Amino acid sequence: MSIWEKLSSIDCSEHVEKKGKFSYLAWSWAVAMVKEHYPEMTHRPLEDVVYADGSMEVRCEVTIEGQTHPMWLPVTDYNNNAIAQPNAFDINTARMRCLVKNFAVNFGLGHYIFAGESLPAPSPVLQEKYDELVELVAKDMHWELRRFFDNNSAVMDNLFNMSPDGKKTQFKHNVREVYRKSNDELKGTLAALEDAVDNPETGYSVTEIFGELGELETEYIHKGMNETMKFKVTEKLEKGE
Repeated sequence: MSIWEKLSSIDCSEHVEKKGKFSYLAWSWAVAMVKEHYPEMTHRPLEDVVYADGSMEVRCEVTIEGQTHPMWLPVTDYNNNAIAQPNAFDINTARMRCLVKNFAVNFGLGHYIFAGESLPAPSPVLQEKYDELVELVAKDMHWELRRFFDNNSAVMDNLFNMSPDGKKTQFKHNVREVYRKSNDELKGTLAALEDAVDNPETGYSVTEIFGELGELETEYIHKGMNETMKFKVTEKLEKGE
């Protein structure tokens, strides 16, 4: 998935601030959101431009995954009028807006806000993933849901935001409840294995436990064991104990 495809699909509506006649995306949230998806993102200010009438233009540069783009923005008031002889606060505000504009115009985050449009339809790829997530939850497929999380961690916020308005919180709750079942089973199976290794006469054997596990369960059980436990379990399985 491209940077633009990922960032442009994020619903920014809850983080839009109204100043005068214009809407702005909260810069602190925008930076945090980009950093969440692209921790290596960097940005830096470029040299400001001062015009003959005393107005200014600020500039910045953003780099994400090797893509570097510049952006520029005049220092304006909340009516979008250029400010002559702007003060430090005006300049700082413009720099942060310029950064958010760079995210929007060059990388997609909240671009529809700048265009005065509504949230764009999700990409076919995200729609397919969302439909899969809904099905996993509806069918209570907790191990498959766990693998889905592992494979799609970078876009989970996007997928949660695709649920209908007024149902996002409930959908998140439903997803977490199904995911929790895999956690509970994982802990229970690991405890049973530990007991089977240390006290084989009191319960199931290691071979019996693994014989009841599915392919995904087996995969996550192996991931959940430390090296010592893996060695002991492997030894028991080889002996059929």
